Amino acid sequence: MGKSFGEQLRSERLDRRLTQAELGNGIYAPHEISLYETGRREPAPRAVELFAERLAAVPGRAGPWPGRLQDSPLFLALSARQCLDERDYPEALRLSGAAAGASRTIGDSAGWWAMTYLGARCLHTVHAFRDCIRATALLAYHPLAGEEQGLKAQAETLLSSAWLGLGDLGAAITHARAAVRAAHRQGLGPEVFLDASEALVCALAEAGRLDEAWEYCSTLMLPLLEGGMGRQAKGKAFWAVGNVAFRRGDPAGGLRHHRAAAGLLQPGADVELWARFNSGTAAMRLAAGIHDGETLACIEHAEAATAVVGLPVSAQLELVHSRGIWLDLNGDHTLAVGMLSDVYARREELPPQTSGEVALHLGLALARTGRPEDGSAYLADSEQRFRSVGAADRAAHVAGLAHRVSTGRIGPGLPR
Repeated sequence: MGKSFGEQLRSERLDRRLTQAELGNGIYAPHEISLYETGRREPAPRAVELFAERLAAVPGRAGPWPGRLQDSPLFLALSARQCLDERDYPEALRLSGAAAGASRTIGDSAGWWAMTYLGARCLHTVHAFRDCIRATALLAYHPLAGEEQGLKAQAETLLSSAWLGLGDLGAAITHARAAVRAAHRQGLGPEVFLDASEALVCALAEAGRLDEAWEYCSTLMLPLLEGGMGRQAKGKAFWAVGNVAFRRGDPAGGLRHHRAAAGLLQPGADVELWARFNSGTAAMRLAAGIHDGETLACIEHAEAATAVVGLPVSAQLELVHSRGIWLDLNGDHTLAVGMLSDVYARREELPPQTSGEVALHLGLALARTGRPEDGSAYLADSEQRFRSVGAADRAAHVAGLAHRVSTGRIGPGLPR
């Protein structure tokens, strides 16, 4: 269950200055409209049509639609957002594209922008990063984004995340900086600024610029978290700060911030985000050598949630990767090699830096089973992958591990 449909419904109702009772029109009581608008109830297909009919009877900001209701920007936008909430991303992408085209027909630039952005988010969610970049670039440089820096910040944040997914850390940092500038220039609310800051912090951390990333965490993000904002926005920020702490070699700080995030990100609010968080925090804990029961619980939470929401293939592979690392660190090296080999065989479906991590852990697991030469080959591949995306610090770390393998300091029966 999501809130995108409800937010659109409420926005359209307020644009027409309708009360909840007037929108319900004798069919739905005000408290039922409230449930829809807050995302606590999902609409049936007929409900979407009824709401669209009632809203279309009162012209809104964009004016009337001259054709069939089912072809109108209003109906298509509500339907697209319903599909987004139901995680039917291909259909949400199709409907948002149709809604954007209908909005363009009547000269509604704001409607076109919103629906194109929704489609770009769908592309990002399914890891179609190049298509996402093409769509979002149109938004970032559209005149509307020049007039409204909040839109500029949203587009640049999404561009940063998409470039990060492709492994182009330089582009990810550039667009994240642009997002932070836009959010700061407009004096936008804390959640928009926080999203932009998260993108910048994540990109800097991936590039190994950890001191700079931590400076943003301590001077921009953590002070913002002392103010009032939504639980999910705050939880995502604590998650990002914790990631940087882990990468800086401060596992105590990483655990503290991730536990704060865990208290805010709950499956009842957004099970997909909860799955991603548990998968992500498990990966960070394992990278720090923390392979206890709490780490295993994070993996199991993510696996259970993924079975419900069906994350993209790359996200599912990353979760199998974590399970393989956990097995290796707990001494089941042979089973770990099998699991990590399966993920490595599909490495081209992963972001470049993630495929580098898979090669790294497969190499170490092989060395621990008594196959140092095979392990060294995968470590060499890992180092090359990190260098290809500009993660020089990570590449140097892998080179050091490869030397330890080649000199027999990582192998069967040796301390991890």
